[in-house]
Parts: sequence; C-alpha cells; structure tokens
Amino acid sequence: MAFREDERASAGAGGSAPAPAGADPWARTFFEAHDAPALSFAVARGDGLAWCAAHGMADLEFAVPASTEHLFRLGSVSKIVTATAAARLVSRGLVELDTPISYWLPDLPHHHRQTTLRQLFTHTGGVRHYLPKDLAGDGPGGPVIQRRYASRAEILALFIDDELVAEPGTRVSYSSYGYTLASLVMEVAAGQDFVALVADEIARPFALASLCADDVQAIVPGRVSGYYTAREMAFLAAAAPGAAPPPASGDYTNMGLSNPAFCWAGAGLLASMPDLARFGAAHLEGPHAGITDAERALLFTPLTEGTGQQPPLGLGWRVDEDRQGRPRWHHAGTTPGGRCGLVVYPEQGLSIALASNTFATPGDVLGPASELAAMFG
Repeated sequence: MAFREDERASAGAGGSAPAPAGADPWARTFFEAHDAPALSFAVARGDGLAWCAAHGMADLEFAVPASTEHLFRLGSVSKIVTATAAARLVSRGLVELDTPISYWLPDLPHHHRQTTLRQLFTHTGGVRHYLPKDLAGDGPGGPVIQRRYASRAEILALFIDDELVAEPGTRVSYSSYGYTLASLVMEVAAGQDFVALVADEIARPFALASLCADDVQAIVPGRVSGYYTAREMAFLAAAAPGAAPPPASGDYTNMGLSNPAFCWAGAGLLASMPDLARFGAAHLEGPHAGITDAERALLFTPLTEGTGQQPPLGLGWRVDEDRQGRPRWHHAGTTPGGRCGLVVYPEQGLSIALASNTFATPGDVLGPASELAAMFG
C-alpha cells in the first residue's frame, strides 16, 4: 500500500495550551495500525483548536493526500448535531419535547400520533431501525441509499406504516428512522428544511464552515472519496445479502452511490475533524460556550438507563465514563464511506474527533479518544 508513504500531518494551533510532543507520532502510529485509506484527528478546547493531524489518501484514484481540511462523513454522529439543534429550538420555544408529534404532523398513522420528540431523540419512540430489506438490491425501488427522494412523503413511506418495535416510551431501540421522523417535526416547527436548519442553528452560530449535508448531487469542495475494505465487504455480504458492494480487485473498493437524503438528521452530514472537534467544545462550560446552561442540562442529563448495547442517553448524546472513570459525552458513526467518532470530556475540557473514509475502520473510536484525552488532559 504505497499510498501510505504520501501521508500528511498537520499540527493545529488556536487553543491556549500547546499540543503534546507525542501527539503527531501517536497519530502516525495509529494510522499505520489501521486499514483505512485516510484518517483525520482533531482535539479542541473551549478556546479553540488544540491540535489536528491527517494521514493517508483522501482519494486513491487521484492520489490526493488527506489534509485536516478534508470533509469526512459523520454517519450517526449527525444525530448529536441534530439533538443540539433541537435543544436550541426548545430554547426558542419552537418545539416542546413532550408534546405529541402529531401536533406538527397531524396526518401520522395512529401508532405514531402520541410519540414525542424526547422519545425519538432517546430511541424510545418504537420506530424500527434499518432491516436487510432496506439495503438489498432486489426490493422495490432498490436499496434505500440508492434512491432519489422527491418529497417528505416518499421518505416517510420507507418506515412510517411499519409496526412499532415497542410501545413508545417503554424500551430503548436504536433507530435512525426515528431521527428522520424527528427532523420532519423540526422542519415544520422551524419553517425551513432540515439542511438549512442545521446551517442556521449550528454551522453559522458555532462558526463551523465545513458542516454541511453529504449531498451526492452537489459539488462539495474537500469531500473525501469513500471506500470499503475487503473485511468490511465480507461483513456486509453476510449481514445483508445483495447489499454488499462488488468484490474488490485489491485492498479497497469504491463505496458506490449512497444518498443519505432520507436520513440527513441521523447519518447524513459532513464536516472536517477540526470543525467537529470545535462543535464538541462548544458544549463545554465557560466563556466560549456555544450553548446555554439550560441547553447543556437538557442534552447531557441521562434520560435512559444503560444497557449492554447502549450507554445512558441524554438528548441524543451518550453519557457515561471511560475506563479511567472520566465522564464523557459521545457518539460514533458508521456509514458507507465513513467511520467517525466525537468524544467530549467535560472535566478535562476536551473535545476529540476522528474519522476515516471507509465504512467501519477503526472499529473502536472510544479507545483512541481516551488515549488522546490522557495525552492532552
């Protein structure tokens, strides 16, 4: 894999404390140990970016070295961007978390009419997650990630009439479709489409110039190309027959068409890692905070019990401790062409972001974030 010889790293500045001397060697070693075309890292404090680095290739076919300015797919890390936007709408009185969503969407089927935004943001709304039929190529309309969506009705039709997996409010059951439903409520309440809402509530107020939708039809400067590894393709073939990308002729294959327009809120956003780290840091207490104390309490007060598969949840954010007992707020994401993680350590005043341009590498994003927290803390 000769492209690894073209790695690029960039130590960032902007925060008050200098980056530890070991940060750049750590990033290089981590990249060399993981099978991803590119990896990007960033650490921010409340007063700005503390460090960033990027290694590998943003595009293999054109041999474009990865830089810290490249935009990576956030996958389900998009959910916490959505949750923070919702908290800001609550502060403005545009939404109320415990009002039935039928107040905004009166034509919903009966089994969704009493569901609340609080339930959708904590995965207790009973809405199903993806099934193999959603990703298989032999179903009506083809895989959901390869369709065009002309209306909200077409998006809702993917899941809205399906049976609930549990009575709303009774069980945590992870659902990206639940976030899609929540985003449609937010659109009606705010009077604008979701992508514009994210720009107005998050990107511009938090000065995150790179945060945007992963629109497959738009020209997005700096967006990395996405890939699957051979190991990831084998996993997909076993999990969803008919949905896996074609066999690779080498170590990687192109991700193919993946249109997240049906799930902007749950898995459809892009950002550079410095901007993602700044987004996380905007939630820390202090003079540079981008949210209010009330919004912070709303986002990070646990609302669910932890399970074997899911830590306790605030409003969208996962709220727990790492193995060293340090409190953290976090989320990870996996999507075609992107693996991402954001971890905020409130007591250390650190926000740590990392991403690759392949489906599921690195598998663990919390471990490296913990190592960086120890280094920068």
